[in-house]
Amino acid sequence: MSSIKVLFLMFALAVSFTSYAKNNFSVLLVNPSLEGEPFWGKVQKITQEAAAQLDINIDVIYGDGNRHIQLAELKKYLDYRASPDYVILMLYPGGAEQTLTMLNNYGIKFITLEQTITGLEKEEIGIPKERFEHWLGEVFFDNYQAGYDLAKSLHQSVLAGGHKGQVNGLAINGHYGSESDKRNQGAADYFKQHNINLQQTVHASWSKEQAYSKTKRLFKRYPQTHIIWSASDLMAMGAQTAVRQLVKNDAGKVAIGGFDWLPDSLALIDKGALSASVGGHFMMGGWALVSIFDFHNGVKYWQENSAITFHLSAITLENVDEYLWISSSPDWSKLNYKSLSILDTTLKSYDFSPDQLRQKKN
Repeated sequence: MSSIKVLFLMFALAVSFTSYAKNNFSVLLVNPSLEGEPFWGKVQKITQEAAAQLDINIDVIYGDGNRHIQLAELKKYLDYRASPDYVILMLYPGGAEQTLTMLNNYGIKFITLEQTITGLEKEEIGIPKERFEHWLGEVFFDNYQAGYDLAKSLHQSVLAGGHKGQVNGLAINGHYGSESDKRNQGAADYFKQHNINLQQTVHASWSKEQAYSKTKRLFKRYPQTHIIWSASDLMAMGAQTAVRQLVKNDAGKVAIGGFDWLPDSLALIDKGALSASVGGHFMMGGWALVSIFDFHNGVKYWQENSAITFHLSAITLENVDEYLWISSSPDWSKLNYKSLSILDTTLKSYDFSPDQLRQKKN
C-alpha cells in the first residue's frame, strides 16, 4: 500500500473518531430514592455502566425518597463540590420549580427523567428551554399506554386460560399522583373498552404489605375476580400472596401483574404465579446519558427537541425466557451503549426500546 493511501486511511480514522475525543466531562446522577432500593438501584447501575463505556465521569447523590432531602442534597453538592457539566434527575412534585431554578442559576445543563409534574406546577415550570434555558429536555415513557398494555396482557391471560363470560377486575394504584393516576387511567379505559367489570380501585402507596392486606379484604368482597391490575410489581406480589392464601389451588386462575420487571416478578411469571410485568424503564438513565454524550459532541437533537419518549414492554409467560438473564445479577456491561448513539450517523432521532434487552433462545 502506498504511503499516500496509508496517510489517507489514518486521516479518515482520525476524522471518524474526532467526535469521541470530546467526552472528558462530568455528570451528576440524582438517584431520587434510597441507596440500594431495587428499581432506582438498577437505574443507577445501568447509568454508571453507560458512563464507563462512554468514558464519562459520573457521580451519584441520593434523594432518599423525599423532595426536601433531594433538594437539600443537591444544593449541598453544588455548593461544596466541583460543579458537574450535566445533571440527570427526576423532579419531585412540590419541589420542581426550586430545583430547576437552582440548576439554571448555576448554569448547569440538565435532563429530567419521567414526567412527574402536573397541573399548576407543570404550568409554572413550562417545557424544557422555555423558562429554564439549561433544561435540555425530558426522557420519559407513556404511563397511560403502559397501564393500558398491562391491562391488555392480563385480559389475554384470562382468555388464554379458557375463561368465558363476564370478566371482573380489581385495580391497586400507588398513590394519588400523576405517574400512578395515568397508569390507572390507561387500565380503566382498557377495561371499559372491553366490557371488563372494574369492581373497585384502591391505593396502596407502592407498598407490598398494604397491597397484601387490601387484596385479602377485597377478594373476600369480590370472590369472582379474574384480574388484579397493579401499578407496581411489589404491590402485585403482595396481591399474589393474598390470593394464594385465599384461593389455594385455583390461585393461578387470577391474572395478576404490575410494573418494573423486578427479578422476583420475572421468576413468578416463569412459574405461572404472576401473569405479566410491564417495564424496561430502568434503562432511562443510561439512555439519557447517551443523549448527553451526543449533545456534548455536537449532535443537535436537544437543540431541536424537548423530549425523548419510549414505550414500555410486557413480559409474560410467552416471552419471559428471553428476559430471565436480567433477573439474577445481570452483567450490564454486556449492553453496548455506544451503539445507541446517533453521533457520526445520519439518524435524527433515537430508537430506545426495552425490546433491545431481549435475548432470543436458540
